[in-house]
Amino acid sequence: MSAKTYQRILQIGVFASLGVVFLVFSNLLFPYISSKQLSFNILIEALLPFWLLLMWKYPSFRPKSSPIIWGLLAYLLVILLSAFTGVDFNLSFWGDVERLLGFFHIFHFFILYLYIITVFRSREDWYWLLSASVLAASVESILIIRGQDIGSIGNTAYVSGYMIFNLFFAGLLLLRTSWQKQWPFYIAIILMFIAFLRADTSGAIIGLAVSILFLIFLLGFFASQRLWRRSALIVFIVSIVAVAALFSQYNQPWFKNNSFLHDLSANKATFQTRLISWKGAAADFHLHPWLGNGFGNYAMIFDRQFDPKFFDYTTSDTYFDRAHNNLIDIASTTGVIGLLAYLSIFVAVALLWRRKVISEGKRIKPGYEGLAMKELMVIAALLLAYFIQNLAVFDSLVTYIGLMLSLGYVVILTQKTETDNNLSLSEKNSSFRPFKEIIFFILLALFSSLLIYSYSIRPLIMLKTTINAYAHMAYSQYDQGFEQYKQAFSWHTPLDRDARTTLINLLVSKPAMFTNLNENGIKESLNYVISLSEDNLAYNENDSLAQMQAAQLYDVASRYYSQEPSMFKFYSDKALEAIDKSLAASPRRIPIYFIKAQIQANRGDLDGAEQSFLSAYDLNQNYVEVHCQLANYYFLTESDKYIDYANNCLDRGGKNLMSSTLSAAISHYQTNEDNAHLLLAYRLLAAQGSKEALLYANLAKLELIAGNLEAALNDAVMAAEIDPSLRPAVQAFLQDIEKIQNANSEEN
Repeated sequence: MSAKTYQRILQIGVFASLGVVFLVFSNLLFPYISSKQLSFNILIEALLPFWLLLMWKYPSFRPKSSPIIWGLLAYLLVILLSAFTGVDFNLSFWGDVERLLGFFHIFHFFILYLYIITVFRSREDWYWLLSASVLAASVESILIIRGQDIGSIGNTAYVSGYMIFNLFFAGLLLLRTSWQKQWPFYIAIILMFIAFLRADTSGAIIGLAVSILFLIFLLGFFASQRLWRRSALIVFIVSIVAVAALFSQYNQPWFKNNSFLHDLSANKATFQTRLISWKGAAADFHLHPWLGNGFGNYAMIFDRQFDPKFFDYTTSDTYFDRAHNNLIDIASTTGVIGLLAYLSIFVAVALLWRRKVISEGKRIKPGYEGLAMKELMVIAALLLAYFIQNLAVFDSLVTYIGLMLSLGYVVILTQKTETDNNLSLSEKNSSFRPFKEIIFFILLALFSSLLIYSYSIRPLIMLKTTINAYAHMAYSQYDQGFEQYKQAFSWHTPLDRDARTTLINLLVSKPAMFTNLNENGIKESLNYVISLSEDNLAYNENDSLAQMQAAQLYDVASRYYSQEPSMFKFYSDKALEAIDKSLAASPRRIPIYFIKAQIQANRGDLDGAEQSFLSAYDLNQNYVEVHCQLANYYFLTESDKYIDYANNCLDRGGKNLMSSTLSAAISHYQTNEDNAHLLLAYRLLAAQGSKEALLYANLAKLELIAGNLEAALNDAVMAAEIDPSLRPAVQAFLQDIEKIQNANSEEN
């Protein structure tokens, strides 16, 4: 084939990679991630034979050596090295299905970068490539504006990063387009900015705002006229002072009551939890300073340094597999060497940028002559926005693609422009005969096909079969479900970990799922799930979460064998051993103590169970769950202590009081006429889904006593809907409420 044919095939492939963002296959595990990344991998691998033959046959197309390539290669090399020196090779190299950002997948973005700088060599090529990216982002924006806050991307933080890249790409296109034809890009910018605001990601908002100020500063600093330079400097300084003055008022009520400003401040709960995570990473750093804990293995650092103060801000999302700060994540998982390698990419960009600025005379010339300098300013602002945003998040497929496009555009800006006319398209290896080209293409295609089948197609089949299996389980079709799971794992892919976890969690959360199986089927299925858990542990026996899941699974098995003392002891001992390992890996994670207490109680060690609960209590007395769990424990052990902890649980908005504990507490409150706690207890019963008419009738009375007229009204109506015989009494009650409302209106 001719060079032009190879070039066009690769260009079409790169254009197609921009459309991967829209792929969401609902029949896959983690569909927003796996649909895109595995499809992207297939596309990149399918293009590989064409790129290699183009490089071989037409040497003039080979990418020129540049600092950016060496920076990317250095970073990838350190990632790979850390996979071997870290704690979990599988996670470092292959990643998990939830992220799919192991070395293998990230390497595909580097290949994309090579494709881009190989076949997009003219300004016209880049104009169409950036236009295609902006078009895709505009369509994505429409999806978001129409009501899907996450669009087809699946995460608001990813949406924000994606929009930042394409907002700046649209800016570059405006510079290259005559004013009569600019209107599509203005429409695109409006759509993307609306989508960006809908995503409402604090780090991205700050990043975009700072980068725009930086762009104004650069345009002024390098302006050819002194007036523009002074004006830009004044605007920049005034803006910085105004922002500083605004955020100095973060403790004022008007600031706190403004949701937008509050979300941008350090008071935001998610920022506080991330700050706790970052402090833990700093405390852990001395244990692995040079090559880190292993790329992608931040979760182990987070677990080891977990601070129970975390629960002061949230009781959900308590497992961080990423630092939510790209620099901290890289430093923690690949060490100083990895961080320096990563930063070398941007140092390379800065060197090329500076060299080009000097060659342009350090001034933005008027008209077309100043175009290159303006583009350099936009690229600098873009990379700053990306860098700042990543101080509160981490990379994803859409931002990696955006970064590769940006780095490629830096190359086209800073190197001598080549066009198709001055490329030696006819140049080729003199030994390259058509027959040899066909043979090489077949061999490369076979290699590519093997790669696609082994590491993309098989995982796709596994993930699809896992969802089918899970669906059978959800509909209580346990025989079919287990059979589907076995089919899924028969593919033996490197991404089986998360699929195994779905079955493990199903059994732990619903042990009764085995009741419809015969005795042999129960034992066989139980042993099978335990073997899956042990396969996950084989990756990293110091994985706190995996050990906790194993402990819960062993505990389920011990309860099944409660009538067989030897088997009960065998599995109960393994449960206790696993939960102790989980605690050793994360000694201050409170929920693990709850599980240990349950295991100890099942073994008849009530003193040990109490000590586990109290250890959890000592870690953070503000955590509502410790009060709820102690209330449940003391009720089961017939201790009067339960009522004090039940009071605290209800006062703090706890949800996990057992029904028997809650019923006993309600009786206590009724006897002692403790209406305040009785109201909270009734609310909890209603929230748990109770459909007793008497409950809602009593709840309505208590809400009325508390002065909550609207709530009393709603509860009274609910009581009448559940039991129509109560309608006369409810009607009289509603009239009483109406009288109170009228009296209040007259007083006002």
